[in-house]
Amino acid sequence: MLGKLLKYDLKWVFKPLVIFYILAIFVAILIRIVESFEQTLILLIIDKIFCGIAISMMINIIINCFLRNWARFIRNTYKDESYLTHTLPVGKDKIYLSKALTAVITLATSFVVIIVTLTIGALNESTWESLKTYLEETANFFDVSVFSVVFIMVISFFLEMLFMIMSGILGIIIGHKSNNLKVIKSIIFGFITYMALSGVSLLVLYIAGFLNPDVMSAFNTMEIRISGVKSIMMIGVVLYIIYNLLIYFTGYKLFKKGVNVD
Repeated sequence: MLGKLLKYDLKWVFKPLVIFYILAIFVAILIRIVESFEQTLILLIIDKIFCGIAISMMINIIINCFLRNWARFIRNTYKDESYLTHTLPVGKDKIYLSKALTAVITLATSFVVIIVTLTIGALNESTWESLKTYLEETANFFDVSVFSVVFIMVISFFLEMLFMIMSGILGIIIGHKSNNLKVIKSIIFGFITYMALSGVSLLVLYIAGFLNPDVMSAFNTMEIRISGVKSIMMIGVVLYIIYNLLIYFTGYKLFKKGVNVD
């Protein structure tokens, strides 16, 4: 049953996202085609227009990924569709897990599409050499492989975006336990969750810096230490993993206690 729930959740969330995926990659291909010709003033203007459209498509992909996941959670568990959802022979744990997996899968897919779009539209011989040099210098600075640099950058950003989505879902669960102003309260509680845990991150970094001078040195450009920057990056990844798990299980417990259907 989890597979069927996930299938319908993914289908609903992906429906508008696929359009943005196609448009983003299509415009990236147009950028590559335009830039393959000798650049005249007209072609330069067209190139800049296409670049602006591509950036707009990528931003829309992230925004719609967030909004569609939140909208699906509300409509499928609290609005008209909820009457069918809660009568299915499946527990609330499966319903909630399906929504969380949908968020992870759609966000990961959106990341892949954005990376493909950037690769097609932006990576020519010149930019590739610049990016390669930057990554190699960064890897040498941290004494790690280029793959490690790329991986930690992508996974950190991914976990932070997932943290935002999960904070919104927890806010929806808390907000919809009220009898009125549910949407507004959902936004407020989601924002509070995000800001509160972000504040915890700063506190953890401060404590880590107090206990380990290398970590504190990362905030001092005059005597920055590589080990300190590495520590901060690892702390950030670990914290985001903890936050996402904490929000997931907190939301699960609250969701399992009962749902006030509109």
